[in-house]
Amino acid sequence: MDKSQINELLDKLATGSFTPVEEQQALNFIHKFNSEGPSGLTDESFFKAEAEMWQVIDRNSKPKHFRWFRNFAAAAVIIICAAGFYYYNSSNLDETKLVSYTKDIPAGKDGATLTLGNGKKIAISEASVGMLVDDPDITITKTADGMIVYKVKSSDRTVTAYNTLETSNGEQSKIILPDNSKVFLNAGSSIRYPASFSHLAKRQVELSGEAYFEISKDAAHPFIVKTRSQDVKVLGTHFNINSYSNEHKTKTTLLEGSVLIDNKYLLKPGDLAINDNGKLNVVPADIDLELAWKNNDFYFRETAMESVMKQIERWYDIKVEYADPRLKSISINGLISRSKPLSIVLERLGAAGQMRFKINGRNVTAVPQ
Repeated sequence: MDKSQINELLDKLATGSFTPVEEQQALNFIHKFNSEGPSGLTDESFFKAEAEMWQVIDRNSKPKHFRWFRNFAAAAVIIICAAGFYYYNSSNLDETKLVSYTKDIPAGKDGATLTLGNGKKIAISEASVGMLVDDPDITITKTADGMIVYKVKSSDRTVTAYNTLETSNGEQSKIILPDNSKVFLNAGSSIRYPASFSHLAKRQVELSGEAYFEISKDAAHPFIVKTRSQDVKVLGTHFNINSYSNEHKTKTTLLEGSVLIDNKYLLKPGDLAINDNGKLNVVPADIDLELAWKNNDFYFRETAMESVMKQIERWYDIKVEYADPRLKSISINGLISRSKPLSIVLERLGAAGQMRFKINGRNVTAVPQ
């Protein structure tokens, strides 16, 4: 779309006369625009844009369209208000001065290390598609899309061995466990699980880092996820747990079904449980924010730069330093694909946070503009 078409479309949105097709066109533009370049908006303009969009949504959107706007409102790069529509032209901002480097760093990729109960290690990224392990009790295969599939051939085993799937910084992975549950691991994470759930009263795994779970239903054998700060008990559900050792909070986001935390707190779909050193608080979840990593996006909503850069460190396997400690508390809003090279992501952050970055090998230094 050219500028005139965009203006016409957003005028319809502002007046509430948009059709579902036009609504989707606007959202597609917002998502693409915000993913590919800095918004050029100040924080004040950003929140004014969001407030104006919400007013239009509340007046005119039908419930089935409401969620689409909610997904992208926080990442809006337009202003629909009395002053009109602000259109950012990337030629107006010299992005090249925001990041200096001699060698860029590519985005993270699928990969992990699988450690079997007998101590054998398998580098998943180096393994060929097909059979990885074939013994009398189990098979482990790697699919074309990188999924690790674990199947039990014999339930006669009475001694339970434990396997560990671990991603380094710059890696992500996914696995189907022996009970057919699916687990998606974010960077810098690990899951320890039984080689077989047979003869076990409960299906218990241990998580460090972040993972999204799709649990196979089995009412007789509850599924339990143990982290450093809590136990999450489920029967069959979809949820996300963020429990990195360098983060003082553990966050549990429920999408479907129900989970019980520490046998005390029952969550319903749409809940976010924040465990801060044993003190648990349940609030409405921003699903798109909490699950952005699984959708291969970075999504920040009033997020402190220090927290933003922890995500960047894990995905790009870098170390970040700050020339001025005050940069850590700068609030960031934005949406960008995790498939972009590091320099592009840092350009976005530099524009949003009024700072610059220097990339030197795997070390990044943030400096004030």
